Amino acid sequence: MSKIVDLVRGFPGHPSHPPLTDASIGAYTVGVAMLILGALGVERSQMAEGSLLAISGGLIVAVPTALTGLLDWLRLEKGTPKRTVATVHLLTMVTATVLFALTWVLQRPGYNHGHILTRTWIVALVAEAVLAVGGYLGGTIVFVYGERVEGATQASLADALRPGRIAQSSGPGSGPV
Repeated sequence: MSKIVDLVRGFPGHPSHPPLTDASIGAYTVGVAMLILGALGVERSQMAEGSLLAISGGLIVAVPTALTGLLDWLRLEKGTPKRTVATVHLLTMVTATVLFALTWVLQRPGYNHGHILTRTWIVALVAEAVLAVGGYLGGTIVFVYGERVEGATQASLADALRPGRIAQSSGPGSGPV
Protein backbone atom coordinates (compact mmCIF):
# COMPACT_ATOMS: atom_id res chain seq x y z
CA MET A 1 0.00 0.00 0.00
CA SER A 2 2.88 2.36 0.78
CA LYS A 3 4.18 2.09 -2.79
CA ILE A 4 0.76 3.06 -4.17
CA VAL A 5 0.60 6.08 -1.83
CA ASP A 6 4.12 7.10 -2.89
CA LEU A 7 3.13 6.78 -6.54
CA VAL A 8 0.03 8.95 -6.03
CA ARG A 9 2.08 11.56 -4.11
CA GLY A 10 4.62 11.73 -6.94
CA PHE A 11 8.37 11.45 -6.99
CA PRO A 12 11.07 13.47 -5.15
CA GLY A 13 11.23 16.86 -6.82
CA HIS A 14 8.09 16.03 -8.85
CA PRO A 15 5.11 15.88 -6.50
CA SER A 16 1.62 15.35 -7.92
CA HIS A 17 -0.22 18.00 -5.90
CA PRO A 18 1.16 21.29 -7.36
CA PRO A 19 0.32 20.67 -11.04
CA LEU A 20 -3.16 19.51 -10.07
CA THR A 21 -3.68 22.77 -8.16
CA ASP A 22 -2.80 24.71 -11.30
CA ALA A 23 -5.53 22.91 -13.25
CA SER A 24 -8.27 23.46 -10.68
CA ILE A 25 -7.28 27.07 -9.91
CA GLY A 26 -7.20 27.83 -13.64
CA ALA A 27 -10.61 26.29 -14.25
CA TYR A 28 -12.17 28.12 -11.31
CA THR A 29 -10.64 31.43 -12.36
CA VAL A 30 -11.88 31.08 -15.94
CA GLY A 31 -15.35 30.24 -14.61
CA VAL A 32 -15.41 33.33 -12.38
CA ALA A 33 -14.17 35.54 -15.22
CA MET A 34 -16.97 34.22 -17.44
CA LEU A 35 -19.56 34.89 -14.74
CA ILE A 36 -18.38 38.48 -14.38
CA LEU A 37 -18.22 39.06 -18.13
CA GLY A 38 -21.66 37.54 -18.59
CA ALA A 39 -23.08 39.67 -15.76
CA LEU A 40 -21.65 42.72 -17.57
CA GLY A 41 -23.54 41.69 -20.71
CA VAL A 42 -20.70 40.19 -22.74
CA GLU A 43 -22.06 37.15 -24.61
CA ARG A 44 -24.37 36.51 -21.65
CA SER A 45 -25.78 33.16 -22.78
CA GLN A 46 -22.40 31.72 -23.79
CA MET A 47 -20.77 32.94 -20.56
CA ALA A 48 -23.61 31.42 -18.51
CA GLU A 49 -22.90 28.05 -20.08
CA GLY A 50 -19.11 28.32 -20.22
CA SER A 51 -18.80 29.39 -16.59
CA LEU A 52 -20.64 26.31 -15.37
CA LEU A 53 -18.51 24.05 -17.54
CA ALA A 54 -15.27 25.64 -16.31
CA ILE A 55 -16.31 25.44 -12.66
CA SER A 56 -17.38 21.82 -13.26
CA GLY A 57 -13.86 21.09 -14.49
CA GLY A 58 -12.39 22.72 -11.38
CA LEU A 59 -14.61 20.65 -9.11
CA ILE A 60 -13.69 17.43 -10.93
CA VAL A 61 -9.95 18.12 -10.66
CA ALA A 62 -10.42 19.15 -7.00
CA VAL A 63 -10.87 15.49 -6.07
CA PRO A 64 -7.37 14.25 -7.01
CA THR A 65 -5.92 17.61 -5.95
CA ALA A 66 -7.36 17.22 -2.45
CA LEU A 67 -6.30 13.57 -2.25
CA THR A 68 -2.67 14.29 -3.13
CA GLY A 69 -2.63 17.31 -0.81
CA LEU A 70 -4.03 15.24 2.06
CA LEU A 71 -1.39 12.55 1.51
CA ASP A 72 1.33 15.22 1.66
CA TRP A 73 -0.26 16.82 4.76
CA LEU A 74 -0.33 13.48 6.60
CA ARG A 75 3.46 13.24 6.31
CA LEU A 76 4.16 16.65 7.85
CA GLU A 77 5.59 16.67 11.36
CA LYS A 78 2.96 17.63 13.92
CA GLY A 79 3.49 20.77 15.98
CA THR A 80 5.66 22.54 13.40
CA PRO A 81 4.95 25.92 11.78
CA LYS A 82 4.92 24.14 8.41
CA ARG A 83 2.15 21.81 9.61
CA THR A 84 0.20 24.80 10.98
CA VAL A 85 0.36 26.63 7.64
CA ALA A 86 -0.54 23.41 5.82
CA THR A 87 -3.55 22.85 8.08
CA VAL A 88 -4.85 26.37 7.48
CA HIS A 89 -4.17 25.86 3.75
CA LEU A 90 -6.19 22.63 3.81
CA LEU A 91 -9.14 24.25 5.61
CA THR A 92 -9.03 27.29 3.32
CA MET A 93 -9.03 25.18 0.19
CA VAL A 94 -11.90 23.01 1.46
CA THR A 95 -13.84 26.23 2.10
CA ALA A 96 -13.05 27.49 -1.42
CA THR A 97 -14.18 24.17 -2.91
CA VAL A 98 -17.47 24.30 -0.99
CA LEU A 99 -18.01 27.89 -2.18
CA PHE A 100 -17.32 26.86 -5.79
CA ALA A 101 -19.76 23.95 -5.40
CA LEU A 102 -22.33 26.46 -4.15
CA THR A 103 -21.53 28.68 -7.15
CA TRP A 104 -22.15 25.67 -9.40
CA VAL A 105 -25.53 25.00 -7.77
CA LEU A 106 -26.52 28.66 -8.06
CA GLN A 107 -25.45 28.84 -11.71
CA ARG A 108 -27.10 25.57 -12.80
CA PRO A 109 -30.45 27.23 -13.68
CA GLY A 110 -28.57 29.96 -15.56
CA TYR A 111 -26.89 27.28 -17.67
CA ASN A 112 -30.31 26.14 -18.88
CA HIS A 113 -31.73 29.64 -19.39
CA GLY A 114 -28.66 31.58 -20.53
CA HIS A 115 -28.46 34.03 -17.65
CA ILE A 116 -26.28 34.82 -14.65
CA LEU A 117 -27.82 35.71 -11.31
CA THR A 118 -26.21 38.41 -9.18
CA ARG A 119 -25.88 36.09 -6.18
CA THR A 120 -23.97 33.61 -8.33
CA TRP A 121 -21.17 35.95 -9.34
CA ILE A 122 -20.98 37.39 -5.80
CA VAL A 123 -20.47 33.92 -4.30
CA ALA A 124 -17.97 33.17 -7.09
CA LEU A 125 -15.93 36.29 -6.26
CA VAL A 126 -15.87 35.31 -2.57
CA ALA A 127 -14.80 31.78 -3.57
CA GLU A 128 -12.03 33.23 -5.76
CA ALA A 129 -10.77 35.42 -2.89
CA VAL A 130 -10.69 32.42 -0.53
CA LEU A 131 -8.93 30.44 -3.26
CA ALA A 132 -6.27 33.17 -3.58
CA VAL A 133 -5.60 33.07 0.17
CA GLY A 134 -5.34 29.28 0.04
CA GLY A 135 -2.97 29.47 -2.92
CA TYR A 136 -0.79 31.96 -1.05
CA LEU A 137 -0.59 29.58 1.90
CA GLY A 138 0.18 26.65 -0.41
CA GLY A 139 2.98 28.68 -1.96
CA THR A 140 4.34 29.34 1.52
CA ILE A 141 4.53 25.60 2.18
CA VAL A 142 6.60 25.07 -0.95
CA PHE A 143 8.57 28.26 -1.44
CA VAL A 144 9.31 29.14 2.19
CA TYR A 145 9.36 25.77 3.93
CA GLY A 146 10.54 23.85 0.87
CA GLU A 147 8.13 20.98 1.32
CA ARG A 148 9.20 18.23 -1.08
CA VAL A 149 12.09 20.45 -2.22
CA GLU A 150 15.72 19.64 -1.45
CA GLY A 151 17.55 22.13 0.77
CA ALA A 152 14.41 23.16 2.65
CA THR A 153 14.52 25.91 5.28
CA GLN A 154 13.04 26.10 8.76
CA ALA A 155 11.37 29.42 9.46
CA SER A 156 9.11 30.85 12.11
CA LEU A 157 5.44 31.17 11.24
CA ALA A 158 5.63 35.00 11.30
CA ASP A 159 8.65 35.10 8.97
CA ALA A 160 7.14 32.51 6.63
CA LEU A 161 4.00 34.56 5.99
CA ARG A 162 5.77 37.90 5.39
CA PRO A 163 7.04 38.36 1.83
CA GLY A 164 10.77 39.07 1.62
CA ARG A 165 11.57 37.94 5.17
CA ILE A 166 13.29 34.67 4.28
CA ALA A 167 16.66 34.67 2.52
CA GLN A 168 18.75 31.69 1.51
CA SER A 169 22.45 31.98 2.30
CA SER A 170 23.88 30.47 -0.86
CA GLY A 171 23.15 28.79 -4.15
CA PRO A 172 21.13 29.73 -7.21
CA GLY A 173 18.38 32.20 -6.52
CA SER A 174 19.93 33.47 -3.28
CA GLY A 175 18.23 36.41 -1.74
CA PRO A 176 14.76 37.18 -0.47
CA VAL A 177 12.12 34.62 -1.28
